[in-house]
Amino acid sequence: MVWEPLNLTEVCPAYTQITACSYFGYIFLDLVIRLYGDAKDRRIQERLNLREDDQDETVEDLYNYEHEDQREEYDFIVVGAGSAGCVVAKRLSAIEEWKVLLLEVGPEQPDVTLVPGLSTALLGSNIDWNYKTEPNGRSCLARSNQQCAWPRGKTMGGSSSINSMSYIRGNKLDYDDWAAAGNDGWSYEDVLPYFKKSENNLNVEGLNRKYHGVNGEQYVSRYPYIDDPSIMLTEAFHEGGLPIRDYNAAEQVGTMQAQSVVKDGVRVSANNAFIQPIRYKRKNLTVRPNSEVIRILVDDDKRAYGVSYIRNGKLKKAYAKKEVIVSGGSINSPKLLMLSGIGPREHLEDLYIDVVQDLPVGENLHDHVTFNGYIIALPNKTNTMVSQQEILDSTYEYSQQKCKTNPLSGNGAVNSISFLKSLPDIPAPDVQFQMDTAVWEEFIEEPEVVDSIAIFPTAYYTGILPRTMNIVPKSRGKIILNSTNPYGPPLIYANYFGDARDFLPLIRGVRFLLSLENTIAFRSRGAYFVKEPLKACADFEWGSDDYTVCLAKSFTSSPYHPVGTCKMGPASDKTAVVDPRLKVYGIEGLRVIDASIMPVVIRGNTNAPSLMIGERGVAFVLEDWIDKSHHLEDE
Repeated sequence: MVWEPLNLTEVCPAYTQITACSYFGYIFLDLVIRLYGDAKDRRIQERLNLREDDQDETVEDLYNYEHEDQREEYDFIVVGAGSAGCVVAKRLSAIEEWKVLLLEVGPEQPDVTLVPGLSTALLGSNIDWNYKTEPNGRSCLARSNQQCAWPRGKTMGGSSSINSMSYIRGNKLDYDDWAAAGNDGWSYEDVLPYFKKSENNLNVEGLNRKYHGVNGEQYVSRYPYIDDPSIMLTEAFHEGGLPIRDYNAAEQVGTMQAQSVVKDGVRVSANNAFIQPIRYKRKNLTVRPNSEVIRILVDDDKRAYGVSYIRNGKLKKAYAKKEVIVSGGSINSPKLLMLSGIGPREHLEDLYIDVVQDLPVGENLHDHVTFNGYIIALPNKTNTMVSQQEILDSTYEYSQQKCKTNPLSGNGAVNSISFLKSLPDIPAPDVQFQMDTAVWEEFIEEPEVVDSIAIFPTAYYTGILPRTMNIVPKSRGKIILNSTNPYGPPLIYANYFGDARDFLPLIRGVRFLLSLENTIAFRSRGAYFVKEPLKACADFEWGSDDYTVCLAKSFTSSPYHPVGTCKMGPASDKTAVVDPRLKVYGIEGLRVIDASIMPVVIRGNTNAPSLMIGERGVAFVLEDWIDKSHHLEDE
């Protein structure tokens, strides 16, 4: 099997009473493995009688790679098959005379990733990097070791294969501000065509051709299964004053059931959209999962000419005639650059890494900060909980449906997303609301355990855990290599609430959130906020600003939107790592194309912008390497 879930024996505390750690949790995960633990690409390769290209290599074969006539050479090497990397690899391989190598450290994308209702079961599994932040004394205080989990995808498709699938672009102002800071070509007017290029919008939004595309590879639609509590939330936010609005168009303040990267109740990751349809057809595209790049090769003239990587326990080298493109994401891209001698001089010298280029790699790390702890309880007539047997039955039923319409074809209340200006005079939203689901009776007793072991389908719950999210954070952190093992997980200093002003949008957002209890939408269904303080914040009055701050400090969490560690900026910006065409300063033949280049995080989820960055970035590559009069027709 390709997929391995988190090990309940290791993660379940001895004292816990939550259902996920009972015998039923083991039975459920065993069923999921049996139904969805394999991978489509593995089955295709078996059918085509393909095998991993280097399983039977000898020492002599490895030696021969050093000889020019045997060496592994490509025009472009793309490191990382996530949201941006998959886009880049497809567009480059559309040029038949170019050889393209796509390297991904994780395995083939397992079938379990395709089931929307099992999205949280992916966290902590073998396709999650399982990163954690370093303590700072101001956040994650009730989490184990005062560390917040930072899931990142470690499989074909990257984080687009394990995230909550929401398709949200951010605000027009975000991109205009990037351009105003000197990043030519990145205004909203500049990037909108690249959002549309990838998009294949299947809902009514697709009729608005000014803002949406319908011919791209990335399917965008709503889930076929949307439950009543989800509708309740949209109705309540609307009653509270937010318009029903397509917030991927002209205006962002509003509420709706957000669109997702799904088609007919099935996740469509960047791998599904861009790589799988061409992988076995384009002979000039080589895709290698299970391949960990550990160094970018740079010659004495400061030109990137290849990479070193480990595959099947063997060290390999691949050479690039034109460019190496790093698309590892906001954690792994800076890690790779620093391992290659590209980063802060003092830090690299401390680790005895030869400095190739002194750049502020790993700095400017930031993420939307959110938390949970407020609970919306749903009475029996409103909640969606079913028996354990029905959970097993629906999990099996989804695998048998040709037309996916059962509860696992949705994602619970997760896509009940809203954007709010918490002050009337600010130019754009500063708060986003997104939802988690849980058995609230278990959560209130063991919030940390319930959060970290969310293995059951998101469709079945007795309570909603709203996440109030600060989408304009001022705090900045950094990523550095771990001195005890530079090749292992880097040290992530998220520095949540390093700037105390980051509490203010959360406080104001919660005030708005709590007012929704008085809406007709809530009252007609009997929904209510559980006004019993969590133990970690029992010294404060429930619902007060002080209680909100306590929850934010104690139950801090990431919505998984880290950016900024390979910051884009003009040459005059000494905090920049890449220029506006995404070329690494001081190194020829090397670009970074992923969310790490964002100078400032956008107001919203980062998957759709990462796809756009892939499109925008590869357009620069094509402009640089193809005569502008040449007509490029992508397959």
